[in-house]
Amino acid sequence: MSTATITGNERLRGAMVAANVTIEGLAGHLGVDPKSVDRWLNVPDRTPHARNAEAAAKLLGADAYHLWPRLAERHRSTPTPQDEVVACYPLRSMVPFGLWRATLANAVTVVDLAIANLVFLADAVWDLPALLADRASAGVRVRIITPTEPAGPITGLADVFPSLSAIPGLRLATHPGLRADVLRADDDLLVTTPVDGLTPALAPVLHLRRLGPAPMTGGYLTALDHLFATATPSRPVSHLRAVA
Repeated sequence: MSTATITGNERLRGAMVAANVTIEGLAGHLGVDPKSVDRWLNVPDRTPHARNAEAAAKLLGADAYHLWPRLAERHRSTPTPQDEVVACYPLRSMVPFGLWRATLANAVTVVDLAIANLVFLADAVWDLPALLADRASAGVRVRIITPTEPAGPITGLADVFPSLSAIPGLRLATHPGLRADVLRADDDLLVTTPVDGLTPALAPVLHLRRLGPAPMTGGYLTALDHLFATATPSRPVSHLRAVA
């Protein structure tokens, strides 16, 4: 799938597919003409009235402001940091297991992984190399950054995900100052916040979603850009090339 095929509102399209709701079904539920739903899907930046947007999001099990970001400009005041918090999990084990993979799988423009604890990521997203290869082939920008000096004997990127180095389009890098685990897919972030004295498995996790000027999420996005700007590019070692 090339970027040329990604048009209109892919977030709405993905939510409808996930909820098994057709254009006619959504139109009937809202009491609107199916042509209106078709325009929401296929005409860039076409946004429904707030009432229809909220009703559609409720049916699809989604967030109206995530499906139609411009809705925030029309119907919301400036977002506060609290508005950007989708959920807060006191422990990483309390995050719904499928959320890690689903967040990455739904990305259409950007995936950033700043991961200090790679063994956890291998458990949470078992098919990560294949998933990122699929996103990269669809035109998604994929960047991965890991610690320069892993904390354990088998926690380097080449140990946990050796096949990543063979995927075209991925930017792999290391950084000595990496502590928190940040998984970003478009406007959604899953942030494991480190706590002194606690292992990462016991640290809280924030699910954030960028809204408007993003007073809270913007800090993490700026930090990600700084990490990648000051990181050292990774190069596959010879035995990984042989395996590939």
